[in-house]
Amino acid sequence: MYKKYLSSVDITQEDLDFLFDSNVFLQKEIEDTLPEDRNVNILDLGCGYGSFLNTLKKRGYKNLFGVEIGEEQNNFLNSKGFHVSRDHIIDFLKNDINTYYLITLFDVLEHFKKDEIAELLPLLMARLSKTGALIVRLPNGEAIFKGSIMYGDFTHETFLTKRSMIQLFKIFGFSSVEVYPIYNFGKSWKSKIAKIIYMSFSKLYKILLLIDNSNSAKYFVPTQNILGIIKK
Repeated sequence: MYKKYLSSVDITQEDLDFLFDSNVFLQKEIEDTLPEDRNVNILDLGCGYGSFLNTLKKRGYKNLFGVEIGEEQNNFLNSKGFHVSRDHIIDFLKNDINTYYLITLFDVLEHFKKDEIAELLPLLMARLSKTGALIVRLPNGEAIFKGSIMYGDFTHETFLTKRSMIQLFKIFGFSSVEVYPIYNFGKSWKSKIAKIIYMSFSKLYKILLLIDNSNSAKYFVPTQNILGIIKK
């Protein structure tokens, strides 16, 4: 199914070149998790067209590794000088002997079924260094406007909320699980107005959720995607 994944979502070569060469905006929680040491091992699982890896390379990180099963993505990355493993993530982790200070899964976990996630997490634990971290981004199952991202890709299988993400990683032995919203507001005056409207509506929605189920409101995150920073 992933052989022609890029073609299926209508991304052109020009789009790929632009996205690859653009510096990826990293929100504060990701910036704070990046290691100061530019020589540590960093693994990007499901690295796609490589924009995150290329951003790290521009910042001086030297030991960058990627895994991407998609044929088109691999061909593109090879043309850019990135030689990533073309394996299923679980198979790669089973055979890998390296440890990593940082392992990232951007828009990846939702492509796994629940039984696959149960197999994946112990493998991630084994490959993560003692002081390292996982960064996970995926669709938020309780987002206010969740449908377009959750069901906009036929290959999506599993969604999490803040509450279920904490539960999942705690079950598999991770000691620290912090979950954050992902806002996409710009800096223009229109974006500022949009932010005021969105945040006001989110507060009203949370009040209604509190009335309906106070326990759910405690963990509520409104955004379509959520970000997890997870440590051993």
